[in-house]
Amino acid sequence: MDIGFDKLREHLRPTYRAHRAITAGGIQPNIIPDYGQIWWFVRDANMVDAKATFDKLTKIAEGAALMTGTTQEYQIDAVAWPQLGLKSIAQVLQTNIDTVGMPQWSAEEQDFARRFQTATGVKVVGLNTSVTPLGGQPQVAASDDKGDVSWVVPSGALNFPASVPGISYHNWQAAVTPTSTIAHKGMISGSKVLAGAILDFLTKPELVQEARAEFAKATTEMKYFSVLPADAKPPLDLNKETMDRYRAEMSKFYLNKPVRFD
Repeated sequence: MDIGFDKLREHLRPTYRAHRAITAGGIQPNIIPDYGQIWWFVRDANMVDAKATFDKLTKIAEGAALMTGTTQEYQIDAVAWPQLGLKSIAQVLQTNIDTVGMPQWSAEEQDFARRFQTATGVKVVGLNTSVTPLGGQPQVAASDDKGDVSWVVPSGALNFPASVPGISYHNWQAAVTPTSTIAHKGMISGSKVLAGAILDFLTKPELVQEARAEFAKATTEMKYFSVLPADAKPPLDLNKETMDRYRAEMSKFYLNKPVRFD
């Protein structure tokens, strides 16, 4: 199957991405395993193209099973649509961001950020002190279920300053700041922006109409459809063996007390 998809790659759209890990490939060299498992991520700029690539991948799995005289089955664990951004909602959020402004960082917080950046080998710039203008943030390639929501109802996403710039997520370093005063100040600022935006939409019907009109236009040709099977269950046991192995050591660093700020 892996070789089959490799031959397919040159026939796919330039925007596609497909990543895999062989999670069960046998227990000993020179012995054909009685069971194999491979885990794939399939991505693209839109769900229609991602689904088309996924369908081709499942056909390759069927072909691999025919070639080897084996059987195969697949399971979809998670699906996320790319987020549909609406400028009309973004502008309302940005107006409130500009009004609220950035948190006032202390000298100690700036010093911590610079030392943290130095220790992790990223550019030492400290904490941001100026608001990012609308459109000034690089496109984010992350995906989660808010993307699905954005294709069903007009939506917007707000990022607030609650972490040290340059520290990548999906790394243990990202878990350092959530209980800090940096995160607390960022969340306070973010909540003020959300509250202001909500009030704007509640008191200015024309903003709601603009958002609905933009949403209707954006979804004229591409309509939302669910890729996740109706009977799908969350993979609660995913990585359980690994987590159980390290739980005892990890628990030594758990924060087992409430965090409060003045």
